[in-house]
Amino acid sequence: MPPPLLEIKNLSAHIPSSKGKIVTVDDVSLTIDEKECFGLLGESGCGKTSLILAALGFFQIAHKYKDAKVEQGALSPFQLDSFSQEVWNKTVTGSVFYRGTDLLALSARERAVFLGSHISFVPQGLHGALTPIFSIGDQTAEPLEIHESDIRRAAMRERVLDCLDLVNLAAARERYFQDPSLFSGGEAQRILIAISLVSGPYLVIADEPTSALDVTVQAQIMNVLKMVKEDFAVALMIVSHDAGVIAEMSDRVGVMYAGRLVEVGESVQMFHEPSHPYTKGLMDSFPTIAMIRKSAGSKRRRLRGIPGAPPDLRKVPMGCAFHPRCPHTESVCLTERPYLREVERGHLVACHRHDEVD
Repeated sequence: MPPPLLEIKNLSAHIPSSKGKIVTVDDVSLTIDEKECFGLLGESGCGKTSLILAALGFFQIAHKYKDAKVEQGALSPFQLDSFSQEVWNKTVTGSVFYRGTDLLALSARERAVFLGSHISFVPQGLHGALTPIFSIGDQTAEPLEIHESDIRRAAMRERVLDCLDLVNLAAARERYFQDPSLFSGGEAQRILIAISLVSGPYLVIADEPTSALDVTVQAQIMNVLKMVKEDFAVALMIVSHDAGVIAEMSDRVGVMYAGRLVEVGESVQMFHEPSHPYTKGLMDSFPTIAMIRKSAGSKRRRLRGIPGAPPDLRKVPMGCAFHPRCPHTESVCLTERPYLREVERGHLVACHRHDEVD
């Protein structure tokens, strides 16, 4: 079996605060294979974005650590070249291997060689992720300026226009020099996807690619991502709280809870026969056509939600983090943390009583 394209090993990250450290990523390990789509699912605040930021070396930048320093002549004015080793060790630990190279062991300058040309990141935030003072053409061209410095300007513009056309941005040639404020949310998302593709990466990570969009535009963005997966033959990682998006796009799915990965498996299996109580509760909390039909004659439609609320990440319960909300809790769940283990081929579950979930 070929090695994975990306392998995250024992990755942890936290944010220091005056009331205690906030553990946003807690000993997470996962793999993404060549040309597959991996979906990362979980409710808001479970640590999905923090996991991506930590894996790509952006966690300290995102949380504005004062120890960070900017090196003169760095590839980007926003790129932090080095960090206090003390701060680094305190906030992010673990390894992230891209084709055998540990990205977190590299300097920011060395890591920049991989980011953009090999791995692209589509952040959430739409307009907030685009710089308002630069045209969308200049922003889409930036990865080429960094990774292909000898490219001619005319050729660079044609590459950019090809990518903008590819994501179906209307009248891209006429709007090349316009700034982001003149584009809708759906158009801004298309531009971000074009930026991620322009330098020909092997892995595209999209964080909440359909959030804050209406249903029609969501479907259009999903079609663009499907095209990226099928026509470009790149690996995708889709990060979302929307189970519908994950179900439609993913080959494999990982479910996060309280900064931990609680279940990983094939997409069909995860949505039809989940093994972790949290995964099952998550799936049951989404309305289905069958549920709507059954309740059509009743006065009120009911969804089966998960009782309770996610834990405060400064005070995650001992043992299994989900035990205060779990209907299968017993004494071992209160004291011993369950780790992912393979219960059948390709299916990993972090639960002491996964066999009893029905």
